[in-house]
Amino acid sequence: MSLFLVFSCSEKSKENNVNAEELTLIKEDSLQISYFGILNLMDVHPESKKILLFDQQTRSLIVSDFDGTSPTEIINESDSPASYGSFPLGAGKFSEDGKSFTVISNQGVYTYDLEGNLINGGKHQEAEMPAFSGRASADQEFYWVGDRIITPTGGRTAFDRNTKEFYENYLSLAWFDTLDRKVDLFMNLDEQSVFRNGKAHDLSHIKSLVTVDKNRIYYIQGIEPALNIHQIESPYEKIKRVNLEIDDYTFNQGEDFEKADPRMISPDMFSGRIENLKVLENNILISFSPGVPELDQDKYDNLGWQTIMAKMKKDYRYRMLIMDLEGRKLKDLPIPYEYNARQWLVRDGFIWFLGEINLEEEEDFVKVYKVKLGAEE
Repeated sequence: MSLFLVFSCSEKSKENNVNAEELTLIKEDSLQISYFGILNLMDVHPESKKILLFDQQTRSLIVSDFDGTSPTEIINESDSPASYGSFPLGAGKFSEDGKSFTVISNQGVYTYDLEGNLINGGKHQEAEMPAFSGRASADQEFYWVGDRIITPTGGRTAFDRNTKEFYENYLSLAWFDTLDRKVDLFMNLDEQSVFRNGKAHDLSHIKSLVTVDKNRIYYIQGIEPALNIHQIESPYEKIKRVNLEIDDYTFNQGEDFEKADPRMISPDMFSGRIENLKVLENNILISFSPGVPELDQDKYDNLGWQTIMAKMKKDYRYRMLIMDLEGRKLKDLPIPYEYNARQWLVRDGFIWFLGEINLEEEEDFVKVYKVKLGAEE
């Protein structure tokens, strides 16, 4: 299988004092990946010029240099002793030196070299694993904190989601200890959370997004427009909770317990959604879709799913909320249509966006954009 990359180099972004009103997303460079299939961005290692991608259809991991020389396709044989299992729990991640990468799954934590050979790792040592559920795109980042990994949980408890007990016992985050192979769930729903409003909520609406910076955990509870900031060490002292300043954000408030079928998965396609959360130097970045107000939803009647998604993307632009590290709003920016609003990460002072899939025409390449947050010169 061939993989060809075209990359135009630029110098690393230089720090400067920019007025918040001048902030914008500036495209610096791009990679074009010649590949027939649906590739998802897992990680970028700028120093070693390596990129890690995932093929949703073949479930292969792909490692390549920026210049496209000798790409490696790593086929996951799920019955192999070295396999991480049937599907990654989130995005794979390069080591600090770029010479290996780690994949987490329901099965365990595994580190491979760039040829796909297992270096170390193995199955979780738990008699009964908590319920986790990965996204089909395997795009959610995990974070190393010493020898432990922090990641969102799968969003299930021993109770049905149409009971009060479900929300009283829900735990949003998890530690994977890579030395003793234990899994520890933590972080109850905030007392002010909308998910404690006595209604039933879809699991996909609750699952958290998380990032860490130094001694802090920043997380958002699913579609809820609020940023929770806690100390990273147990007992995870709450520093503050900040309601996001997005005036036009509208989101699903849940349904009555007696009307909800706990066996059904029924996400609200019109609900606002928080797509991604990262820290970039002294800023918090949050990408989101504002959602469609109830009075406007009838204009999507009798349209196919693909048409609805494309129309909503134009009618209600994906945006990026820029905040300081204390959660104060600096600016709200539209995200260019060519950038994937969910699949992006921060590396080396830049934002790396996966290019959006062309829904109108099949293409034999995927793009990744290197973007700077700053002011136009």
